[in-house]
Amino acid sequence: MTYSLSGIEFVESISVNRNKTFLQGIQQLNELNSYILLVVGEEGRTLGVVTAGDIRKAISAGVPFSAPIEVVCNRNYKSLKSRDDDAALGLFEDYGIRRIPIMDDCGRAIDIMLIEDTLARSDARPHERKVVVMAGGKGSRLDPITRVVPKPLLPLGDRPIIEHIMDSFNGQGYGDFVISVNYKKDYIKSYFSEKDPMPYKVSYVEEDVFMGTAGSLSLMKSLLTDTFFLTNCDILVEMNYRSAYREHVRQRNAITVVGVIKNINVPYGVITMKDGEFEHIDEKPDYHFVVNAGVYIIEPECLGLIDTRDAEGGLFHMTDLIRRASCGGMKIGVFPAHRKWVDIGQWNDYSKLLM
Repeated sequence: MTYSLSGIEFVESISVNRNKTFLQGIQQLNELNSYILLVVGEEGRTLGVVTAGDIRKAISAGVPFSAPIEVVCNRNYKSLKSRDDDAALGLFEDYGIRRIPIMDDCGRAIDIMLIEDTLARSDARPHERKVVVMAGGKGSRLDPITRVVPKPLLPLGDRPIIEHIMDSFNGQGYGDFVISVNYKKDYIKSYFSEKDPMPYKVSYVEEDVFMGTAGSLSLMKSLLTDTFFLTNCDILVEMNYRSAYREHVRQRNAITVVGVIKNINVPYGVITMKDGEFEHIDEKPDYHFVVNAGVYIIEPECLGLIDTRDAEGGLFHMTDLIRRASCGGMKIGVFPAHRKWVDIGQWNDYSKLLM
Protein backbone atom coordinates (compact mmCIF):
# COMPACT_ATOMS: atom_id res chain seq x y z
CA MET A 1 0.00 0.00 0.00
CA THR A 2 1.04 3.66 -0.32
CA TYR A 3 1.68 5.29 3.02
CA SER A 4 -0.61 8.23 3.81
CA LEU A 5 -0.24 8.92 7.53
CA SER A 6 1.98 11.61 9.02
CA GLY A 7 3.54 12.67 12.30
CA ILE A 8 3.48 10.32 15.26
CA GLU A 9 1.15 7.90 13.48
CA PHE A 10 3.76 7.49 10.75
CA VAL A 11 6.48 6.94 13.34
CA GLU A 12 4.50 4.28 15.18
CA SER A 13 3.59 2.41 12.00
CA ILE A 14 7.18 2.16 10.76
CA SER A 15 8.69 1.34 14.14
CA VAL A 16 9.83 -2.22 14.81
CA ASN A 17 11.04 -3.63 18.11
CA ARG A 18 14.71 -4.53 18.23
CA ASN A 19 13.85 -8.17 19.00
CA LYS A 20 11.75 -8.71 15.89
CA THR A 21 13.42 -10.88 13.28
CA PHE A 22 15.11 -9.74 10.12
CA LEU A 23 12.37 -11.47 8.11
CA GLN A 24 9.61 -9.69 10.05
CA GLY A 25 11.31 -6.40 9.33
CA ILE A 26 11.39 -7.15 5.61
CA GLN A 27 7.69 -8.01 5.65
CA GLN A 28 6.79 -4.82 7.51
CA LEU A 29 8.83 -2.66 5.16
CA ASN A 30 7.23 -4.27 2.11
CA GLU A 31 3.70 -3.92 3.47
CA LEU A 32 4.10 -0.23 4.30
CA ASN A 33 6.07 0.82 1.24
CA SER A 34 7.58 3.42 3.56
CA TYR A 35 11.25 3.24 2.45
CA ILE A 36 12.37 3.12 6.08
CA LEU A 37 11.90 1.26 9.36
CA LEU A 38 12.85 2.62 12.77
CA VAL A 39 14.35 0.01 15.05
CA VAL A 40 13.39 0.93 18.61
CA GLY A 41 14.51 -0.24 22.03
CA GLU A 42 13.63 0.66 25.59
CA GLU A 43 11.24 3.58 26.08
CA GLY A 44 10.83 3.90 22.33
CA ARG A 45 14.33 5.20 21.70
CA THR A 46 15.48 4.81 18.11
CA LEU A 47 18.51 2.54 17.82
CA GLY A 48 18.85 2.74 14.06
CA VAL A 49 17.04 2.58 10.75
CA VAL A 50 16.57 -0.09 8.10
CA THR A 51 16.16 0.71 4.40
CA ALA A 52 16.06 -1.41 1.28
CA GLY A 53 19.80 -0.85 0.91
CA ASP A 54 20.45 -2.19 4.40
CA ILE A 55 18.38 -5.26 3.61
CA ARG A 56 20.30 -5.97 0.40
CA LYS A 57 23.63 -5.63 2.21
CA ALA A 58 22.50 -7.97 4.99
CA ILE A 59 21.27 -10.62 2.57
CA SER A 60 24.51 -10.42 0.59
CA ALA A 61 26.46 -10.81 3.83
CA GLY A 62 24.50 -13.95 4.72
CA VAL A 63 22.68 -12.59 7.77
CA PRO A 64 20.10 -15.24 8.84
CA PHE A 65 16.48 -14.21 8.40
CA SER A 66 15.92 -15.32 12.00
CA ALA A 67 18.47 -12.82 13.34
CA PRO A 68 17.17 -9.84 15.35
CA ILE A 69 16.41 -6.85 13.15
CA GLU A 70 18.79 -4.69 15.18
CA VAL A 71 21.70 -6.69 13.71
CA VAL A 72 20.81 -5.25 10.31
CA CYS A 73 20.02 -1.65 11.24
CA ASN A 74 22.17 1.34 10.39
CA ARG A 75 23.07 3.10 13.64
CA ASN A 76 24.74 6.02 11.88
CA TYR A 77 21.57 7.29 10.26
CA LYS A 78 20.89 10.93 9.39
CA SER A 79 18.36 12.83 11.48
CA LEU A 80 17.24 16.33 12.39
CA LYS A 81 15.94 17.91 15.58
CA SER A 82 13.23 19.96 13.86
CA ARG A 83 11.47 20.29 10.53
CA ASP A 84 13.96 22.25 8.47
CA ASP A 85 13.36 21.95 4.74
CA ASP A 86 16.70 23.45 3.70
CA ALA A 87 18.70 21.16 5.96
CA ALA A 88 16.62 18.14 4.93
CA LEU A 89 17.10 18.83 1.22
CA GLY A 90 20.84 18.92 1.76
CA LEU A 91 20.77 15.51 3.46
CA PHE A 92 18.49 14.07 0.79
CA GLU A 93 20.86 15.24 -1.95
CA ASP A 94 24.16 14.36 -0.27
CA TYR A 95 23.28 10.90 0.99
CA GLY A 96 20.68 9.72 -1.53
CA ILE A 97 18.08 9.05 1.17
CA ARG A 98 14.32 9.56 0.99
CA ARG A 99 13.27 9.72 4.65
CA ILE A 100 14.73 11.61 7.63
CA PRO A 101 13.58 11.07 11.23
CA ILE A 102 12.93 14.08 13.46
CA MET A 103 14.30 13.27 16.91
CA ASP A 104 13.51 14.63 20.36
CA ASP A 105 16.14 15.21 23.04
CA CYS A 106 15.62 11.70 24.43
CA GLY A 107 16.49 9.97 21.18
CA ARG A 108 12.92 9.15 20.17
CA ALA A 109 11.60 9.78 16.67
CA ILE A 110 8.62 12.15 16.70
CA ASP A 111 8.12 12.68 12.97
CA ILE A 112 9.50 11.79 9.55
CA MET A 113 10.43 14.13 6.71
CA LEU A 114 9.62 12.80 3.24
CA ILE A 115 11.64 13.92 0.24
CA GLU A 116 8.59 14.39 -2.00
CA ASP A 117 6.78 16.58 0.53
CA THR A 118 9.91 18.60 1.26
CA LEU A 119 10.54 19.28 -2.42
CA ALA A 120 6.93 20.36 -2.90
CA ARG A 121 7.10 22.79 0.01
CA SER A 122 10.43 24.19 -1.12
CA ASP A 123 9.05 24.96 -4.57
CA ALA A 124 5.81 26.44 -3.24
CA ARG A 125 6.89 28.88 -0.54
CA PRO A 126 9.63 31.38 0.22
CA HIS A 127 12.25 30.78 2.88
CA GLU A 128 11.53 32.34 6.25
CA ARG A 129 15.07 33.26 7.30
CA LYS A 130 15.86 36.91 7.74
CA VAL A 131 18.61 38.65 5.81
CA VAL A 132 20.36 41.49 7.62
CA VAL A 133 21.89 44.13 5.35
CA MET A 134 24.53 46.32 6.95
CA ALA A 135 23.96 49.69 5.28
CA GLY A 136 24.93 52.22 7.94
CA GLY A 137 28.56 53.00 7.12
CA LYS A 138 29.95 56.18 5.58
CA GLY A 139 31.53 54.44 2.60
CA SER A 140 34.84 56.20 3.22
CA ARG A 141 36.67 54.21 0.55
CA LEU A 142 34.40 55.78 -2.07
CA ASP A 143 34.83 59.33 -0.83
CA PRO A 144 34.00 61.96 -2.12
CA ILE A 145 31.05 60.48 -4.04
CA THR A 146 29.53 59.07 -0.84
CA ARG A 147 29.38 62.56 0.64
CA VAL A 148 26.46 63.06 -1.74
CA VAL A 149 24.99 59.57 -2.17
CA PRO A 150 25.18 56.88 0.52
CA LYS A 151 27.06 53.82 -0.65
CA PRO A 152 24.02 51.47 -0.65
CA LEU A 153 22.29 53.74 -3.19
CA LEU A 154 25.17 54.04 -5.64
CA PRO A 155 23.77 53.09 -9.04
CA LEU A 156 24.60 49.91 -10.88
CA GLY A 157 22.63 49.83 -14.09
CA ASP A 158 19.02 50.73 -13.41
CA ARG A 159 19.12 49.93 -9.68
CA PRO A 160 21.24 50.84 -6.65
CA ILE A 161 23.74 48.39 -5.23
CA ILE A 162 21.62 47.47 -2.22
CA GLU A 163 18.71 46.49 -4.43
CA HIS A 164 20.92 44.19 -6.50
CA ILE A 165 21.99 42.45 -3.30
CA MET A 166 18.44 42.10 -2.02
CA ASP A 167 17.21 40.87 -5.40
CA SER A 168 19.89 38.17 -5.41
CA PHE A 169 18.53 36.83 -2.11
CA ASN A 170 14.91 37.29 -3.12
CA GLY A 171 15.52 35.38 -6.35
CA GLN A 172 16.36 32.34 -4.23
CA GLY A 173 13.34 32.71 -1.97
CA TYR A 174 14.68 34.90 0.84
CA GLY A 175 12.42 37.93 1.11
CA ASP A 176 12.52 39.21 4.71
CA PHE A 177 15.16 41.93 5.06
CA VAL A 178 16.33 43.92 8.08
CA ILE A 179 18.43 46.93 7.03
CA SER A 180 20.78 48.51 9.54
CA VAL A 181 20.99 52.24 8.75
CA ASN A 182 22.84 55.26 10.07
CA TYR A 183 24.70 57.50 7.60
CA LYS A 184 22.18 59.29 5.32
CA LYS A 185 19.55 56.86 6.54
CA ASP A 186 16.66 59.00 5.30
CA TYR A 187 17.91 58.64 1.74
CA ILE A 188 17.78 54.85 2.00
CA LYS A 189 14.39 54.73 3.71
CA SER A 190 12.91 57.20 1.23
CA TYR A 191 14.14 55.17 -1.72
CA PHE A 192 12.35 52.02 -0.60
CA SER A 193 9.23 53.87 0.54
CA GLU A 194 8.79 55.14 -3.01
CA LYS A 195 8.99 51.60 -4.42
CA ASP A 196 5.79 50.41 -2.77
CA PRO A 197 4.69 47.73 -3.37
CA MET A 198 7.95 45.79 -3.11
CA PRO A 199 8.43 42.08 -3.83
CA TYR A 200 9.87 41.59 -0.34
CA LYS A 201 9.52 42.73 3.24
CA VAL A 202 11.81 45.49 4.54
CA SER A 203 12.27 46.74 8.11
CA TYR A 204 14.91 49.02 9.59
CA VAL A 205 17.11 49.20 12.67
CA GLU A 206 18.63 52.64 13.24
CA GLU A 207 21.99 53.23 14.88
CA ASP A 208 22.36 56.36 16.99
CA VAL A 209 26.14 56.13 16.69
CA PHE A 210 28.42 54.14 14.40
CA MET A 211 28.73 50.65 15.84
CA GLY A 212 30.91 48.76 13.36
CA THR A 213 30.12 45.94 10.95
CA ALA A 214 28.46 43.80 13.64
CA GLY A 215 27.61 46.19 16.45
CA SER A 216 24.07 46.97 15.33
CA LEU A 217 23.18 43.28 15.61
CA SER A 218 22.94 43.92 19.34
CA LEU A 219 19.88 46.07 18.56
CA MET A 220 18.16 43.20 16.76
CA LYS A 221 18.02 40.47 19.40
CA SER A 222 14.23 40.48 19.48
CA LEU A 223 14.09 40.20 15.68
CA LEU A 224 16.77 37.57 15.12
CA THR A 225 15.52 34.56 17.03
CA ASP A 226 16.49 32.02 14.37
CA THR A 227 19.44 31.42 12.03
CA PHE A 228 19.93 34.43 9.76
CA PHE A 229 22.05 35.74 6.90
CA LEU A 230 24.12 38.88 7.18
CA THR A 231 25.55 40.72 4.18
CA ASN A 232 27.55 43.85 3.67
CA CYS A 233 25.94 46.36 1.32
CA ASP A 234 28.98 46.78 -0.93
CA ILE A 235 29.53 43.29 -2.31
CA LEU A 236 27.99 41.26 -5.10
CA VAL A 237 28.57 37.52 -5.02
CA GLU A 238 27.12 34.79 -7.20
CA MET A 239 26.32 31.89 -4.91
CA ASN A 240 23.67 29.43 -3.85
CA TYR A 241 22.42 30.73 -0.51
CA ARG A 242 20.37 27.61 0.15
CA SER A 243 23.43 25.38 -0.28
CA ALA A 244 25.38 27.60 2.09
CA TYR A 245 22.63 27.31 4.69
CA ARG A 246 22.46 23.53 4.35
CA GLU A 247 26.21 23.28 4.90
CA HIS A 248 25.91 25.59 7.92
CA VAL A 249 23.32 23.28 9.48
CA ARG A 250 25.16 20.06 8.61
CA GLN A 251 28.39 21.30 10.12
CA ARG A 252 26.57 22.68 13.19
CA ASN A 253 28.36 25.99 12.81
CA ALA A 254 27.70 28.99 15.01
CA ILE A 255 28.93 31.24 12.20
CA THR A 256 29.60 30.37 8.58
CA VAL A 257 31.77 32.78 6.62
CA VAL A 258 31.30 32.79 2.86
CA GLY A 259 34.73 32.74 1.25
CA VAL A 260 35.62 33.52 -2.35
CA ILE A 261 38.74 32.82 -4.38
CA LYS A 262 40.77 35.94 -5.02
CA ASN A 263 43.69 36.05 -7.42
CA ILE A 264 46.46 38.51 -6.58
CA ASN A 265 49.03 39.24 -9.26
CA VAL A 266 52.35 40.70 -8.20
CA PRO A 267 53.65 42.73 -11.16
CA TYR A 268 57.28 42.26 -10.13
CA GLY A 269 59.79 39.49 -9.81
CA VAL A 270 59.44 38.00 -6.32
CA ILE A 271 62.72 36.89 -4.80
CA THR A 272 62.89 33.96 -2.40
CA MET A 273 65.86 33.82 -0.05
CA LYS A 274 67.13 31.17 2.32
CA ASP A 275 69.64 31.80 5.08
CA GLY A 276 70.27 35.25 3.64
CA GLU A 277 71.17 33.95 0.18
CA PHE A 278 69.30 34.06 -3.11
CA GLU A 279 67.32 30.88 -3.83
CA HIS A 280 65.11 31.69 -6.81
CA ILE A 281 62.95 34.38 -8.42
CA ASP A 282 59.34 34.12 -9.62
CA GLU A 283 58.51 36.60 -12.34
CA LYS A 284 55.13 38.32 -11.86
CA PRO A 285 53.61 35.42 -9.89
CA ASP A 286 49.90 34.83 -9.21
CA TYR A 287 48.76 33.97 -5.71
CA HIS A 288 45.33 32.61 -4.87
CA PHE A 289 43.61 33.12 -1.54
CA VAL A 290 40.22 32.38 -0.03
CA VAL A 291 39.02 35.77 1.21
CA ASN A 292 36.03 36.92 3.22
CA ALA A 293 33.15 37.73 0.84
CA GLY A 294 31.23 39.77 3.41
CA VAL A 295 28.33 37.30 3.66
CA TYR A 296 27.67 35.28 6.81
CA ILE A 297 25.21 32.81 8.30
CA ILE A 298 24.83 33.33 12.04
CA GLU A 299 23.11 31.56 14.91
CA PRO A 300 21.15 33.86 17.27
CA GLU A 301 23.11 32.77 20.36
CA CYS A 302 26.10 34.64 18.94
CA LEU A 303 24.32 37.95 19.52
CA GLY A 304 24.99 37.69 23.24
CA LEU A 305 28.72 38.01 22.52
CA ILE A 306 28.37 41.53 21.12
CA ASP A 307 29.35 44.33 23.51
CA THR A 308 30.26 47.64 21.91
CA ARG A 309 31.35 48.97 25.30
CA ASP A 310 34.44 46.77 25.15
CA ALA A 311 35.16 47.54 21.51
CA GLU A 312 37.78 50.00 20.38
CA GLY A 313 36.08 53.30 19.69
CA GLY A 314 32.72 51.62 20.26
CA LEU A 315 33.06 49.80 16.93
CA PHE A 316 32.31 46.08 17.09
CA HIS A 317 33.14 44.33 13.81
CA MET A 318 32.36 40.89 12.40
CA THR A 319 36.00 39.95 12.97
CA ASP A 320 35.45 40.69 16.67
CA LEU A 321 32.34 38.53 16.78
CA ILE A 322 34.06 35.65 14.99
CA ARG A 323 37.02 35.87 17.36
CA ARG A 324 34.83 35.85 20.45
CA ALA A 325 32.73 32.96 19.16
CA SER A 326 35.83 30.93 18.34
CA CYS A 327 37.46 31.65 21.70
CA GLY A 328 34.21 30.59 23.38
CA GLY A 329 34.34 27.18 21.75
CA MET A 330 31.74 27.90 19.07
CA LYS A 331 32.33 26.38 15.66
CA ILE A 332 33.23 28.71 12.79
CA GLY A 333 32.85 27.33 9.28
CA VAL A 334 33.70 28.51 5.78
CA PHE A 335 31.52 28.04 2.71
CA PRO A 336 33.66 28.51 -0.42
CA ALA A 337 31.84 30.26 -3.27
CA HIS A 338 33.86 29.92 -6.45
CA ARG A 339 31.86 32.13 -8.80
CA LYS A 340 31.87 35.88 -9.46
CA TRP A 341 32.49 38.26 -6.56
CA VAL A 342 32.92 42.04 -6.64
CA ASP A 343 33.82 44.34 -3.77
CA ILE A 344 31.96 47.48 -4.81
CA GLY A 345 33.43 49.35 -1.86
CA GLN A 346 36.65 49.58 -3.87
CA TRP A 347 36.55 52.46 -6.35
CA ASN A 348 38.48 50.53 -9.03
CA ASP A 349 36.05 47.62 -8.95
CA TYR A 350 33.00 49.86 -8.89
CA SER A 351 34.22 52.02 -11.78
CA LYS A 352 34.83 48.91 -13.91
CA LEU A 353 31.21 47.86 -13.43
CA LEU A 354 30.03 51.25 -14.67
CA MET A 355 31.90 50.91 -17.97
